[in-house]
Amino acid sequence: MVSQRLEIVIEKLSNAQFAEYLGEPFQLHLEPELALTLELIEVTPLGRRKLGEDEQSIRQEPFSLLFRGPLEMELPQRIYPLEHSKLGRLDIFLVPVARQQDGMRYEAIFT
Repeated sequence: MVSQRLEIVIEKLSNAQFAEYLGEPFQLHLEPELALTLELIEVTPLGRRKLGEDEQSIRQEPFSLLFRGPLEMELPQRIYPLEHSKLGRLDIFLVPVARQQDGMRYEAIFT
């Protein structure tokens, strides 16, 4: 049986698409046998870009995602493979931004 994987083009994703999945879990795979669950807790538009001479050069409106992860492990900033039940697999650059009582915060910015 051949597994079919949904190919995600990250440049085509928008804040509205991610907003549909607020409060949902994303699996972050560190190793084949080690995965953490991150919850998408915030999707924030970052404002419109100014249009240049070539409007085609603008891929998307900038936005940020904020995830909550476990306190037990603070991950360094880097690209991580995240999987969501409906979005599929996404390779996203995550940056740890805060340690709070209910978990670590990680941010991803899309420009």
